[in-house]
Amino acid sequence: MASSKPSNETDPTAAEQPPRSELATIGVTLLGTFVAARCLAVVSRLATVLAAPAAGLYLFSTCPTNDSFDGKRELKRVLRGDKLPEDHPDKPKGFIEKAMAKAAASLEAEAAVFAGCKVEILDLYGFIKVASIQHPITKTAYFWLGAVNKWRYVMAKDIPQGDRPKMD
Repeated sequence: MASSKPSNETDPTAAEQPPRSELATIGVTLLGTFVAARCLAVVSRLATVLAAPAAGLYLFSTCPTNDSFDGKRELKRVLRGDKLPEDHPDKPKGFIEKAMAKAAASLEAEAAVFAGCKVEILDLYGFIKVASIQHPITKTAYFWLGAVNKWRYVMAKDIPQGDRPKMD
């Protein structure tokens, strides 16, 4: 009995592999990250190539007509404070304030129409439209964006002194 170990077992030190170096681990990780980034870039480009024409077709087919923009009605909405956020201090809160704002907006919109407000609609290749109203009394320009079958109020801007239209 020369050996007490069974013959089918191997030496445990011979089965262990040497530890991987830290540089090799970082290299494999960077290579995997690079391959994953390239795959994501290809998928992203493919999605963009497919989504951009679909979005353009959708915008083109749902662009509102010029006749659907009612300048006086939209101006009234802005003047009475409908487009202001709920926490804005100028937004009317109670019934009386809302009624007074509605009456004042109607009077001002009618006065603007009587004074000759200027309504312009700019068509951007049939995808979207930009409408503007130049209010001759307050010297303010109001802007709306027309897309997806709706007109959305964007902003109001004071007209600079040199750019104001001359009233005849």
